[in-house]
Amino acid sequence: MTDVSPDPGLLAGRYRLLERRDHTGTSWRARDELLGREVTIAEVRLPPPGPVRDRLLAQVRAAADLRHPGVTTLHDVISAPDRMWLVAEAVTGRSLVQIVRHEGPLPPERAAEVGLRVLDALNAAHERGVNLAATPDTVVLAADGRVVLTGILNPSGADEMRDLGTTLFTAMEGRAPSTGSVTVPRMADGSPLAAPSDLTGGVTTGSGVLAPIVEGLLATDPSQRPDATSVRLALEQVSPKPARSPLRSPLVIAAVAAVVLAVAGGVVWGLTRPSAPVVEVAPYVDPGPFAGKSAAKGLFTAEQLGQLGVRTDPTGPDDHLIWGTANDNDPGNLKRQLAVEEKLYPSAAEASEALARRVATAAKKRTNDYGSSQTPLRPVGGLGNEAVVGEVSGGGYSVTVIVRVNNLLLFVQYQNSAGPADEEIMRNALTAARWGVESLTRDH
Repeated sequence: MTDVSPDPGLLAGRYRLLERRDHTGTSWRARDELLGREVTIAEVRLPPPGPVRDRLLAQVRAAADLRHPGVTTLHDVISAPDRMWLVAEAVTGRSLVQIVRHEGPLPPERAAEVGLRVLDALNAAHERGVNLAATPDTVVLAADGRVVLTGILNPSGADEMRDLGTTLFTAMEGRAPSTGSVTVPRMADGSPLAAPSDLTGGVTTGSGVLAPIVEGLLATDPSQRPDATSVRLALEQVSPKPARSPLRSPLVIAAVAAVVLAVAGGVVWGLTRPSAPVVEVAPYVDPGPFAGKSAAKGLFTAEQLGQLGVRTDPTGPDDHLIWGTANDNDPGNLKRQLAVEEKLYPSAAEASEALARRVATAAKKRTNDYGSSQTPLRPVGGLGNEAVVGEVSGGGYSVTVIVRVNNLLLFVQYQNSAGPADEEIMRNALTAARWGVESLTRDH
């Protein structure tokens, strides 16, 4: 933990508060002047010394070790005798409250998708002994496609499943449920999500097929609420399923073979590592076959390259470009590199078979040609016609995403120069792949 700085303008001698994120003044957008990045800082008042404070501090320590794409990362804790400030990842996006306030309710299918991602985050947190706040104002739909819980701690001990019910109700009804003890979500200016006339009555919802599960989650009697397994099954029935295509069959077969080969060879990555995340994007529309490769240099905007921390001018041939780190003076773990390659095939079926062969080949190798550890290629949902992701660790950390867009394979590799596996690298690799696919389909 970092000691508090006496300089009120620079918290802990490092963090500059820029603006309040909520009307209560307990959360700020801030800048880490040491690392040159934006962060979010939340103030937490400490209870008097005793068991309650001890449990809270234990949760903070557990939260510091939690790494999950659906949970905002805790970077630092600044301590004072009566309070502490949690320094967390700055998530770019809008909360569920903001979305329904400005765009209206979500369709049940999208609400179910969001609910499933929230459940995943809650489960990951519970494995570490962390209770998260999963309310409509802490569920953020991030710009990179993630659904992120930004409420790192839930010190009040509120029922997370009932919070999930409030979140689902709000998502589909466009207003907060009137549940008595549940606080009505508010916007940054302090105004309530729903008009006062909407805040009376019961918790009956007209939200179609999800109405029974939502009403169950909002039941006053905890014993009447469904458990997490029942909720997941209900949401999975409503959440849209990926379309099946006969062209996917070689990849599916190869993915199964990869697991068998990995277990037979004593490789346990597929069992010990989390499954690849689903990239949540707008529905993909196959652009049709490509007659030639695109100019890889035009796949990304200058702003996107800036977000990835790389230069705007790449090196290499047009179909295999490398964007070096934006700042050569950064330490190795902060240096970023992006590489993109395209391979064109006569047909979509041949491209799919080529991808399947790569999956099967990667499953047989524990290391790459340079002796670094590598994982099998795992399927990723939400990118192109089909996609896989794999990682290489050894000195640095590299993530490669291969996406099939009809008859073209797009290879996107994103890495740091030094350091262990990093969730940011995985997230940015998937984001870069998504941007590349969007550019390919838009310009085709």
